[in-house]
Amino acid sequence: MAGETLSFPRVYLLRASEAPRALAFITHRQKCWSLHLWDLDAHHVEPGAMFFGTLYPRRCALSPDGRYLLYFAMKAPGDPDWPHQFSGLSRAPWLTCLLAWREAGTWTRGMFFSSRASGRPEIHARQDLHHGADVADLCPWNIERIDAMQLAAERRIGFVEAEDSPPRDPRDIWDQHRQAVLQKRRPVGGAREVLRVVQGGFDQDEGRVGRYRNHYGLVGNDGREIPLSNHVWLDWLDRDHLYGATLDGRLVVCALRRGELVETWSHEFERMPRRKPAPPFARHF
Repeated sequence: MAGETLSFPRVYLLRASEAPRALAFITHRQKCWSLHLWDLDAHHVEPGAMFFGTLYPRRCALSPDGRYLLYFAMKAPGDPDWPHQFSGLSRAPWLTCLLAWREAGTWTRGMFFSSRASGRPEIHARQDLHHGADVADLCPWNIERIDAMQLAAERRIGFVEAEDSPPRDPRDIWDQHRQAVLQKRRPVGGAREVLRVVQGGFDQDEGRVGRYRNHYGLVGNDGREIPLSNHVWLDWLDRDHLYGATLDGRLVVCALRRGELVETWSHEFERMPRRKPAPPFARHF
């Protein structure tokens, strides 16, 4: 039923590649989202924007320093001067557009922060900016379009294709006719444990965000893979811990002990957070 509250919130995470920050996208019910910035060092979760419409977290990107967000969204017509489908650049965890691009449909793959700008930033489709063209040169990052590939956000934080990942057909321009297997080795010299992830198909229900769900497994020192069926997003935090999100809608930190994950911290979300205006810092670069 449209608008029905989910049994548990659904969670998808973006990680900053150069800072201990992650951005959580939470779906509370159909077309009702909240964003939260997670300080991975302090285990602090800062609530941010509420959004009523459709967000596409897999086509979004957090800047390497965790300060900015590029996102793709679709919402019901309201302001006749604002596009129904658009890409935006904002200060995380808010959605107030500093820059915005009008999108012609949902085929876009989104954009990402490719490198720090030195001088005038290189911005994809600068000529097509719907909002913010007068302040675009203040952007501290170069921006490029995301290539069409499975698990693009996970690749940006160090996951690579496993040897047994099925090859991509050169004719598959959207990389949608296979199930790519990515992996990331435990961050300590000589360790053999490997975290593996595969993107499920359209028919996955529980825990899915944007019609998909990530499935994880942990390969231990003995070479056997243990399914981590209760987790919908995972990454290494350090040599002894992983962080991520669970099927029942929580953020968690887990210690790796004798090949098993043991929760050491967790955070639950309110069913429906209160909407509040973006703070002043979110309205400028």
